[in-house]
Formats: sequence, C-alpha cells, structure tokens
Amino acid sequence: MISDKEIFETMGMVSSQHLDVRCITMGISLFDCITGSAKDTAAKVYDKIT
Repeated sequence: MISDKEIFETMGMVSSQHLDVRCITMGISLFDCITGSAKDTAAKVYDKIT
C-alpha cells in the first residue's frame, strides 16, 4: 500500500523538481541515450521521450 507520505513526496518531486513521470510509468530505458556530452545526451533523451 502506498502511504500518504510517499504520495506527498511524489507530488513535491513533480512540482518542485519537475519530475517527468512519463519515464517512470512508461518504463523507458535511457541507457542508450548516454553520449560523451551532456548536451548530446539531453537531446537524445528529449527525442526518445517526445
């Protein structure tokens, strides 16, 4: 059973840390998005999710 505390923690992550729940709920693996630079990795992650 999910506790009230866990629900509030998740809500906090979504609102303050901009947690993208699509990665969690869809089970997307981002390991193949890893590159040598943060910019290229971010672009691959964006392309995979959108």
